[in-house]
Amino acid sequence: MSPSDLGFSERSLSIPESRNLERLKREISETEIGRKLLAETSTIPAFIGSVKKNRLIDYVFAPRPRFVFSKNALAKVPSPDIDLALIRALSIASLDLPIKTEDSLFYARVNRVLFAVEYGVKDSQFSRDFNSSVLEAQKLVAEEIGRKLMHGELEKTAFDSVLFSRDPYSLYRVSDRVPFVSEIRDFIQLYGPDFDGVISREEGRLVVAAGRVYPGVFLEDAQKLIHWGGIRRLREVPFYRAEDLELFSQKTRRTLGAQP
Repeated sequence: MSPSDLGFSERSLSIPESRNLERLKREISETEIGRKLLAETSTIPAFIGSVKKNRLIDYVFAPRPRFVFSKNALAKVPSPDIDLALIRALSIASLDLPIKTEDSLFYARVNRVLFAVEYGVKDSQFSRDFNSSVLEAQKLVAEEIGRKLMHGELEKTAFDSVLFSRDPYSLYRVSDRVPFVSEIRDFIQLYGPDFDGVISREEGRLVVAAGRVYPGVFLEDAQKLIHWGGIRRLREVPFYRAEDLELFSQKTRRTLGAQP
């Protein structure tokens, strides 16, 4: 079996790429949220390899956790887009979950908004770029244009910041392919830990348990979570509390309202 079959077709960072990554980390560490995320993910290695379309950085879960940067992501000086792309990847990695969940993606979107608001106070060029994107996002939100039409990381974060200032939970993006933590936890409590009564259908795309049909990813993710530590360890994952989100939302709203 070749390294590419195992998911390790990536290469290590070159010396210039490593230097640019360190410079990028120094930028991010100028914020409280950046320092926190870097500290929580300091042991996770980074590689250059294939990432999803239009993405600069991915956090990859298997066969072992790692950050994968696109070929050209570290070839240039840091930019708002790569700053925000790294915040997203660091956020998902910091939760130390073995699976992708809607809660993890929500956590990452909130952290990007918090980073942009904080970093904009420290860096004038970032502030100008971000404020310009926010003004455009406010128009798009007023016209009920969806987030899917946003392309760059800065555009997406600006759009999210406008939504977040109105209602923190608007940053959730419900998808049939990515479950909520609560859904997987409930599935484990109902049918785990052995899942003897759960039957796979449609080549694993669906499962049937106690006469009910679930997405196949429920069983796959539930088994990974049990192997990882189960519901007891899941309770220790530091997702944001509702009261924290409300405070952050109010702060974001004041910041956006103060823009020229």
